[in-house]
Amino acid sequence: MPMADSRHNGPAASFRRIRLVVGHTLGAALHLRLTVLLAFIGIGLIGGARALRDFNFGTAELKFLGDFGLGVVGFLGALLAVLAPAHLFFDGIGSRSVYCVLARPVRRWEYLLGIYAGVAALLAGFVAVLALVLAAIIAVREAGLQASFVPLPVFLQACALVWLKVTLIAAMTLLVCSYAGSALFASGAGLLLALIAHLRPFAPDSGLLSWLRVWPNLGLFDAGALLATGQSPTGAWLAGVIIYWAAYAVFFTALASYAFKHREF
Repeated sequence: MPMADSRHNGPAASFRRIRLVVGHTLGAALHLRLTVLLAFIGIGLIGGARALRDFNFGTAELKFLGDFGLGVVGFLGALLAVLAPAHLFFDGIGSRSVYCVLARPVRRWEYLLGIYAGVAALLAGFVAVLALVLAAIIAVREAGLQASFVPLPVFLQACALVWLKVTLIAAMTLLVCSYAGSALFASGAGLLLALIAHLRPFAPDSGLLSWLRVWPNLGLFDAGALLATGQSPTGAWLAGVIIYWAAYAVFFTALASYAFKHREF
């Protein structure tokens, strides 16, 4: 009996269980029609960005393409970050697959962390695909205009900022899912929390809205500002942003795990 218990305890066993949940979540997420639909919409919008260059109000075409393209990636990525966790979480409850998983030696926090990691992997692939399309279009226009946009490392860092932002939105949504009663409510609340996080830079120091200052500031993950400078930020700034993201991601997933632990099915 002690030998059986040792197989199910410890960091290695916990990591193995989380990895299995991640694989199952990612597989289910890749089969979502929503993911494919948003990906095709993003590719279509980015591919048609050249037709919108008349609306760039004098901005250089390459900069307009970059700003518009990353804006599309961020917006559609945020939608996916809100809708995918809600759908996957409540689909597991509706199909009763969560009962089968939790009946095994899988802790609730491991199950929730596996869902979050699977959604984060899905968002990484989503951002990468759209960023690759955007990079190809910009490269073609660079050759046609005989001009250059930004160095590749800067572009990759801007895409990484988009991924950090949307995964933080996914963590907020998963927190709502841990106690919500429906996917619709969780998705709506996730969108509202994401909107609050985007308005966080405008929160006053005092007054009724001063409580917003404790909420994450998604303005820190502004990829457009990075493209505007055309230079890589300092290592200290990047480390600070990553630590900021990790702190809030851990905070939201810990709260979600606590709420899910006390949830009755």
